[in-house]
Amino acid sequence: MNLTPLLQPSDLLLVRSGGLAAGVIQFGQAMMGRPNLSNHVAVVHHLDQTGAFWWLLEGRPGGVGWADSRKYEHTRFLLNNCGQPRTEAQRARISIEAEHMIGTSYDWAAIADDTLRAFHMPELWNRVSAAPGVAPAQVVCSSYAAFLYELAGCDVPQRTTEDTTPGDWDAFVLDRAYNLTA
Repeated sequence: MNLTPLLQPSDLLLVRSGGLAAGVIQFGQAMMGRPNLSNHVAVVHHLDQTGAFWWLLEGRPGGVGWADSRKYEHTRFLLNNCGQPRTEAQRARISIEAEHMIGTSYDWAAIADDTLRAFHMPELWNRVSAAPGVAPAQVVCSSYAAFLYELAGCDVPQRTTEDTTPGDWDAFVLDRAYNLTA
């Protein structure tokens, strides 16, 4: 599906990718009773110079970095939040803050915490949360998007931003009919 004409800066792509880690994320979401269509979230940033594809920013192992939208456009169960209301000021703030977080470390402790919650195990350690509006030191893809949206004053899934999963974004987008198709 060619999403290029549909997307704008700050839109989210909710992606279902392959591999063991992706499968574990989806399994964990199902165990928590959340939708498990997606296992990754990427933030749309800007069109390339030719206008052929979008550059995305995403939280991933190795840190927040750039991704080419073409690697996701043909993934199974691709969702977006193109229908979510945002002002131009909110879109700009999300894009600017997304760039500021390039290189932010991946939050492996959050992955472990999500895994424990999925198996209905109590937390084995206490995590220290960042103060509201303060950029977290570590993120996963879905918490990165939630932090950016919350900072810009946009609606986010009804969870603590640092604990937001791709399944939370799936439910949020589907429940509000924000997913648009070209």
